[in-house]
Amino acid sequence: MKIAPKKPHFFKPIMPGFKRGLKIPIGFLRYLKGLKHIKHAILRRASKKWLVKVNCWRLEDGWKKFAKEHDLQLGDLLVFRHEGHMEFKVSIFDSSHCDREYAEYLREEEESNTIEETSKKVKFKEAAIHNPCGQSRFECIVRPYCVSNGYLRLPRQFARANGLMNKKLGVIIRDERQRSWNLRLATYGLNVHIYNGWDDFCVVNNLKEGDYMMFEVVANGEKPIWKFRLIKDLRHKALDMTTPISQIPASTSADANPHFISTIKHYTFTKAILYLPKDFTKSNDMMDKHEMILVDEKQRSWTVWLGKMDPRHFGIKSGWPQFRKANGVQVGDTYMFELTDNGTIPIMHVHYMKEPTVDVMASLSCSAPIEKA
Repeated sequence: MKIAPKKPHFFKPIMPGFKRGLKIPIGFLRYLKGLKHIKHAILRRASKKWLVKVNCWRLEDGWKKFAKEHDLQLGDLLVFRHEGHMEFKVSIFDSSHCDREYAEYLREEEESNTIEETSKKVKFKEAAIHNPCGQSRFECIVRPYCVSNGYLRLPRQFARANGLMNKKLGVIIRDERQRSWNLRLATYGLNVHIYNGWDDFCVVNNLKEGDYMMFEVVANGEKPIWKFRLIKDLRHKALDMTTPISQIPASTSADANPHFISTIKHYTFTKAILYLPKDFTKSNDMMDKHEMILVDEKQRSWTVWLGKMDPRHFGIKSGWPQFRKANGVQVGDTYMFELTDNGTIPIMHVHYMKEPTVDVMASLSCSAPIEKA
């Protein structure tokens, strides 16, 4: 005689078209007898809950919001654990794994993970190693999944360059206050994740969606050591955005941030893209960049995607309409685009130029190309 599990669960791999809805497996319906009259399910993750409409055992209205907030991708694996009535606790993994691997992951999650507060200098058994690929650090933005799903996906190029692929190992992360955390790295599908202990790391550092982080390799080895830096506010990297353009002092210093001036044209509306000047992109090595942050004068930020539109043009190919609408950009407007950080993910501040003075234009012409976008 088979004994029914107290909290049965089912697995659902994320397949094409998943945003339109998700079907509860027919074989699982035996655990939901007598609940067909209930029109909504509750999906629970951490301390948050999402109300999702159920239509013929299919999750519909509300599911798209859940998928977006958790940054679900093709190949992800979801585990729905039945908590009673029509409530499910949802666990999310980055790629499809068998039941055995899922159980192994849970066992690792239950291991104690303590956060150590220390001002003592850690004695390393080996000197810091600079990898030859130039990938000794990476920068990233805190996405919704980082906070809600309990892991951070590392850039593949960084993971490969530092020999982290297909390994399970610990990593020590230290911040600028000399606090340290012991976390775990593991490969899921094609990606390497920081997972065990990441939840505590987020809480202690008060990480929020949209925060900008940098991780730098201090030492590689059996247990790598990384330095962590959080940039909660990007304003210190830019000009004072409340200062009118006519009051910005002229700068002829070689340390001035790279920038260009662009007059908005019709194509930025019809094609929903923005070309960047060729000389500007080449001189700042942006041709190999794929992602960038635009920051407006209110210190709001948008992530945009870069790439080639055709053999002659490179620029913002996705994300421009959102920035344009939020800032009321119109054809004929003139903006200054200032590259304030040219790291892995560049940061560009955008200044609206109402009536730039002759002095300002003269100073900008020395270092900034003027292009009609």
